[in-house]
Amino acid sequence: MSGFAFAMSGPFGKPLLAAGWSPAGVVLVRIWIAAIVTLVPMLIFARARLATLRHAPFTVLAYGLLAVLGVQLAYFNAIAHMSVTVALLIEFSAPLLVLLYLWARFGKRPTVRTALGAALAVAGLIAVVGAASGGAVVSPIGLAWAFVSLVGLAAYFLLAEDGTRADDLEVEGADGAKPAVDQLALAAGGLLVGAVVLSLTSLAGLTPVRISTQPVVLGGLGTTPWWVPAVVIGAVATGLAYVAGIVAINLVGPTLASFLGFSEVIASGVVAWLMLGEALTPLQIVGAVAIVAGVIAVKRGERRDPDESGRPVAPASPHDGSRTRPVRTA
Repeated sequence: MSGFAFAMSGPFGKPLLAAGWSPAGVVLVRIWIAAIVTLVPMLIFARARLATLRHAPFTVLAYGLLAVLGVQLAYFNAIAHMSVTVALLIEFSAPLLVLLYLWARFGKRPTVRTALGAALAVAGLIAVVGAASGGAVVSPIGLAWAFVSLVGLAAYFLLAEDGTRADDLEVEGADGAKPAVDQLALAAGGLLVGAVVLSLTSLAGLTPVRISTQPVVLGGLGTTPWWVPAVVIGAVATGLAYVAGIVAINLVGPTLASFLGFSEVIASGVVAWLMLGEALTPLQIVGAVAIVAGVIAVKRGERRDPDESGRPVAPASPHDGSRTRPVRTA
């Protein structure tokens, strides 16, 4: 759900750019709408969950700056200096960075099946994205922004795991410590942080914002008011996408979730085909199949119980379907 919601960004955001909006303007509007549609219901029905934000202020701040604002602004700035194809391939290399981080931080070396699945999924990604563009243009500035978006996307998958299920808010852990922050509150708080920071940088003139109220053309849907695509990318492609994503990461873990994120690329192609008439090529279809097969292989590779030495490993966290934490010792 998160991947398909994120996929609405391109088809609905592209008409806004064509109507004179600046990339920062699109990002600013979408984040504020997403912050409002996620924060207001929680203020009315779930203030107790929002109160958990005080337990991990730095996590909320990092999530808002990296996973919300950083990844979006960096990507838009990257494609302003080089080809979309190269920027997408660099940004969506985040699952590999997630694997390396978990290996270095927790000693969880990927299994052979996981590594093969990752290679197959990345090959499918290259096929899907590469077939959508012709010649590639690369620049040092564009590469720098693309790598920032890569780090931001990896942070999106890793920081989201600091959230916990709402049902466990009053349950103490094995060491007597309570969960840090509710997962839905983390999504709402991170979106609000991103919106406020981008607003401040815009007022300071660091991120030029240009917004137009002229009607926009939504492909086969015809001409619509500007707020129609703005609401879609704000409420669906950002609000729903972040909420569903942060819940999913806590259910299946950052490794599998990061590779499932490739579904955004597939869904973007399908939505662009239906709305903008950009038909999928045979190579893109083959690449989509390879992505699905790779994700299945990654999932099966993450089901391993013993490690390579045959020794049992510590039980996994109930909020992480892919990572095994080190055994606690007295």
